[in-house]
Amino acid sequence: MKQQAIHYFPGHMKKALKDIQPYVKLVDLVVEVVDSRAPVSSRNPFLKEIIGNKTHILLLSKNDFSDPANTKAWVDSFAKEGLTAFSGNLKKDRILETLSKVSEPLFVEKRAKEKKIGMKKQPLRVMIIGVPNVGKSTFINSLKGKGRAKVQNKAGLTRSEQWISVNSDFTLLDTPGVLPMNYADREKAIILALLGTMREEVLPQEELASYLIDYLKPHYPNALKERFDIEDISILEDHEILLAIAKRRGLLEGGEPSLNKASYLLLKEFKDGVLGRYSLEFPDAGL
Repeated sequence: MKQQAIHYFPGHMKKALKDIQPYVKLVDLVVEVVDSRAPVSSRNPFLKEIIGNKTHILLLSKNDFSDPANTKAWVDSFAKEGLTAFSGNLKKDRILETLSKVSEPLFVEKRAKEKKIGMKKQPLRVMIIGVPNVGKSTFINSLKGKGRAKVQNKAGLTRSEQWISVNSDFTLLDTPGVLPMNYADREKAIILALLGTMREEVLPQEELASYLIDYLKPHYPNALKERFDIEDISILEDHEILLAIAKRRGLLEGGEPSLNKASYLLLKEFKDGVLGRYSLEFPDAGL
């Protein structure tokens, strides 16, 4: 039986979806930021309709949180579909250089036209979008850097949208708000909650912890060895795993090991990337 869909669509997100459409026409490039641990579920399902034929690059962020081999497989998989993609650690990698490298082949015709008419190379106008907590703000700040100059407001834009000169290659359209998320089924909603993209309160904490454990068992059976000294979770029941975590970390309620506190800790350590480098989606899974 099909799992029940999750209805979670805050008003400000609905407004952002409507407001962002006019700005797509003003840019040369749209960079969509997704979480590398689940690059399908963390994409906005309405994006294709919004950007149309606009040149589009996918950034798989937080690659220091995800399975490195799997992240590479995703980049290759998207390339086969004709979508340029790259991954990065937004806090440590030289993201601006990487963006320049991957975007250059996409604008060969534009550069040729500029050269032909004797025009100086114009910076690409870039808009960055993504659902909450995938690293969009971190990416924008990494591009802006310190002391980047703001360009005057353009006609037709509200004062809350600013053009920011990044370098000779890029001008960034910094737009407020976020795009909304669509929860097509309960499983995708759970994945988004595990990533911290959707508030965890929308789903029962026990359900989230159980889903994570049941996912890790076949894919990463030794996932809890380093953090909690649990050798092989594939041979244990979910409650036994949570009980072991509670005992090892001294998580008590009324003097007894707390499965609730253990669930919270497990979920937090996964979301924050402390647990280890694990992915929740694989390219060959048909997601």
